Parts: sequence; structure tokens; C-alpha cells
Amino acid sequence: MNKDPQKTWANLRTQFPLQHDQIYLNTSTIGITPRSVLDSIYSHMDRCEETGDVGHSTQLWQDVKSGIASLLNCNSSEIALTRNTTEGTNIICNGLSFNQRDEIITSTHEHVGNTLSWIIRSQRDKLQIRTFEPSTDDNETLQRITNLIGPRTRAISLPHVSCATGQILPVEAIGRLALKQNIFYFVDGAQAIGNIPVDVKAIGCHGYAASGHKWLCGPNGTGFLYVQKEKLDIVQARHVGAYSNVGEFSFTNNTASLIDSAQRYEYGTINTSLIYGLNSAISFWSKIGHTNAWKQNRSLTDFFRQGLFDVGAEILTPTDSTSIITFRFNNIHYLNLQQKLWEEHKIRLRGIYEGELNALRVSIHIYNSYDDIKKVIKALQSAIIEIRQ
Repeated sequence: MNKDPQKTWANLRTQFPLQHDQIYLNTSTIGITPRSVLDSIYSHMDRCEETGDVGHSTQLWQDVKSGIASLLNCNSSEIALTRNTTEGTNIICNGLSFNQRDEIITSTHEHVGNTLSWIIRSQRDKLQIRTFEPSTDDNETLQRITNLIGPRTRAISLPHVSCATGQILPVEAIGRLALKQNIFYFVDGAQAIGNIPVDVKAIGCHGYAASGHKWLCGPNGTGFLYVQKEKLDIVQARHVGAYSNVGEFSFTNNTASLIDSAQRYEYGTINTSLIYGLNSAISFWSKIGHTNAWKQNRSLTDFFRQGLFDVGAEILTPTDSTSIITFRFNNIHYLNLQQKLWEEHKIRLRGIYEGELNALRVSIHIYNSYDDIKKVIKALQSAIIEIRQ
């Protein structure tokens, strides 16, 4: 960063193709992809079309997986490329073996991708889903999970960062609990990767899924799944094809072997230009420096938090959390406020219905500015007055 960091951030914001007539505060759903990353995707796609090549190179796979592994602190052989966090969740959910009446612990603040996969699996195999409400007190959260553990508990599936409130769950303490109880531990990292530091070894999880299209600002349709090497045979590959196997395979001899890495969960031809774009996005952030981005985002978030206090909002996100803030106002339905903010002020954010919170969620990234925050606070102030009249 140069001597004037805010000038640096202003210059960086010009690299994102955001419309100037709107304020975008919904990175938790979709991050905005930098022009340089978009250009790399188009360029790679052109080369593939010009040569008839699918673009699936060993070097590209090694590069992108090494980049992801450095973000997670794991070995690149423990990484599988997916389309999104939901696909990674489904690989875990449907790859584990259960018996009837086995129990899975999860929270009430799950994304639909985590919720639906476990509900459908439980319906199919007659499993029991046990849920808890995350507390803003880490010790209380841990105690609520402990209270749910029984002799038939087989898996814990939780978000690293709640998509509903932006709260960071005590994932490392939960990991120690899961290890002690010999329970498979899966973490949904969609709202964490690129937002806060992640270390799967410190967390102690057996699986960790994330997307490339949120805080990493990679292309839509990219994601990745970490599976601890020791658990590769525990998480069965239910969908296989080209790239899942190693060596020869034959119907005649009924022989086939899966590759001894997380690549066994990859199958068939995919859009390699998107993978090229994901690799470019990881490089983009490494040049900026994740620590620099996190520091800037937290500064913007703290500024917004103070503004929310000033206009009387109830803030549901703990202070020491992420660049996500969820808030609400008494006697105002989130849909009414969300609609007014978009239609009259061109402010894009997300309504939160998960956990019946009736709230709005703002997710702040480096393409946002202090001027954006000031405009949002002013718009909120006028909107709530109009709605209450």
C-alpha cells in the first residue's frame, strides 16, 4: 500500500465493473469479479474455441489447487474443484455412510444448500437432524452442541461464518469436541474464505467447502472442497467419471480404482475457463494482500456499525465478527425496507429470513467506500421514517 491508502483503494475500485448508479452491499451472495479476472476468462475461452481444446491442463489444476491450499493451510491433494459450496456440501452429505436413526447436528442459521442436503438425506435414510441456535457467547454455543451429542451422533455440519448474521462460530473449539467424540466434522466456509483467515488444520475439520464467487470475487460456477486425506475413504465418491480414476479400468475384468486424492470427487468435462478465472482471482488477492483487504473491510464495517447505532437499528452481528452486519428495526418488515432501499436509492443488500430473523444483511468489500456507507445510513434514516408514517 502507498502513503495514501484510501487513494489506493479508490484506484482499486475502478477495476470492478460496478454500475455507478448503485451501491452494492451483497458480496455474501455474489462478489463482483475484477475486470482483469474477466479478461483472463474471455482470453482462455477464446484460445479453447480457436484450438478445439477443452483447456484441462495438469499445470492449471496444480496452480489453482496450490493457491486454494495456501488459503486453507492444507495439501493441494486434499482439494477438489467444485461448482460452489453447495456441491461440496452434497459430496460430504451423500458420501458419508449412516444407519437408520443416526444423528447429525447442525444449526438454525444454515444456508439452504446445507439445510436441504441434510434434510433430504435424513428423509431418505431415516436419520435424525438435531439443531441448535448459535449464541453470541462462544462457550454457550459449545455447550448447546455438547448437550445435543449422544451415542448415535455421527456428524456435525456447521458454518464457519453464519450467512444469516455474519457471526464467526467457535469452529476450533467445536473441532476439538468432534475429535474427542470421534464425530465427522464438516464446515461450510462460504462466508469465510476471502473474508477472514482460514486454517483447516487449526479448525480440525474433516471437510471444508467454499465458493470462489463470493469474497474471492472469482467467476460464478467455481468452488472447492477440502477433504482430510485420512477421510478420503470415509467420504465415498458417489459421482465419478473422467479425472476421478487412476490407471486402467475395464468392464471385462470389473476393475477400476479411484485416484488417491480429493480429485476423486471431480468428474467429467467442466468449463476450464472458469477455473482459469478462479486462479486469476486468487492471484489478484495475493497481490493486494489479504491482510490489507481485511483491515480495510473491517474499518468500513465499523464505520457502518456506528451509523446503524445512530439511526436506532438493532444489530444482530457480534462486534468482533466479519465484514457482514445484520440488523433490523422494530415493527418494520425486512421486505418493505429492502424494496424501498432498492427502488428509491439503488442500494442492493439481502433480506434475512433464516431463523425467522426478519432482518437485512449488508456485506462490505473493498469496492465499497466510506461515501457509500454515508449514503446508505442517510437512505436508511429516511426510509424508516417513511415506512412508519
